[in-house]
Amino acid sequence: MASSQDENTDRTTFDKLLAPLNSVLEAIEAKRQVHHREALSFTAFVRLLMYYFTSSVKSGRQLLTDTLSAAPELELSLVKRSTFFDAFQRFPVEWFVTLLGTLLASVAWKTIPELDALGKLYCVDGSLFPAWATMLWAEYKSSCNAVRLHLVFELNRMLAVQFIVDTGNSNEKTALLQMLEAGVTYIADRGYVYFPLLAEIAVNAYFVFRMKKNLKYAVVERLAVNLPQSVGHIFSAVTDQRVWLTGAKGKPIYRLVIFWVAKEQYLILTNRLDLTTFQIILLYAYRWQVELIFRFLKRTIDGLHLLSTSKEGVTIQFYALLIAALLQLRLKQHCVAACEWSNTPSCTEPSIAGLMVDERLLVAARGSTFLATVGKKLHRYWKVSIHWLITLRNLLAQPFNLRAVRLLGIL
Repeated sequence: MASSQDENTDRTTFDKLLAPLNSVLEAIEAKRQVHHREALSFTAFVRLLMYYFTSSVKSGRQLLTDTLSAAPELELSLVKRSTFFDAFQRFPVEWFVTLLGTLLASVAWKTIPELDALGKLYCVDGSLFPAWATMLWAEYKSSCNAVRLHLVFELNRMLAVQFIVDTGNSNEKTALLQMLEAGVTYIADRGYVYFPLLAEIAVNAYFVFRMKKNLKYAVVERLAVNLPQSVGHIFSAVTDQRVWLTGAKGKPIYRLVIFWVAKEQYLILTNRLDLTTFQIILLYAYRWQVELIFRFLKRTIDGLHLLSTSKEGVTIQFYALLIAALLQLRLKQHCVAACEWSNTPSCTEPSIAGLMVDERLLVAARGSTFLATVGKKLHRYWKVSIHWLITLRNLLAQPFNLRAVRLLGIL
């Protein structure tokens, strides 16, 4: 395998994982005021959090116990319990905002060309995380507290790019309004249906929203239905038309695509007239990726357990959670690319061209399996599986060498 000087150093795999953060961490450390009795630096705190979301420990206390016997090569700080948990209040959220923003901007993330051709695409959704009973600010139900993570997931690069942390009963539509960007196409499910929200998005951006079945409208124009022959067995009663929303203020005119998959009817409303019928359907189908990222954050890297009870501390935890997920994805893509540049047969993989839809997979799709089938080809470059994470965990304290690249590049 052709190797770079970077891959032949004696740095650990954990160091390689954290490498994209080094420059910004150094900048923050150079500017911040250090307490004369400080026992935990900001860099050391971030290092502990990244280890937490990469290792298999389940709580903050387990993390601190783990550091007592962890490999010295990992350079994890040994700190008291109070010192670690106080850090969620001592270090400002803004530094984590800087870390995430720099990571998103500085890494050459792999993109999906077919989706890129359709513009910047954001899926939006919210998900609940259980909160402690003492977290009185995290209002949800009388019987329990919860935190809601409002997330923006970019389809082009398959990355979480924005989020808001709020109470469990916070409004998803209000959160989306706070995160709107011009020129973006937002994709969402029925929970975001609110006519004033659609009107606000339509001023400078676009939407592809699934609507409720009781939508009231009048047909203005019937459009040609464009579907590949290979998917004809999946959909039935497909219509594509421009409609007035008779129940909305000003009776705006949008585009409405209606279709059935097995026994389920879908009404997809959009203000994008430049896409084909099938592209509209596919964009909504790709919304499933935001559900998968929530599952990954909650289950695969154990983000369900809250490390802090304050809103600022919880926000820091979610920043750290997303930063860890991005670092893992970046390392996987780096190793996959290194394998593909080599002549090792086990590491070769075809081009990513054609990811928009795999005709062979769709031919076998039936009913509700369509939504899951669309993203099958994303596995190679964008899925960080539990098996890949186990391999990473076993390699963390070992040198990042050609063996590590091969192991992390073929899973």
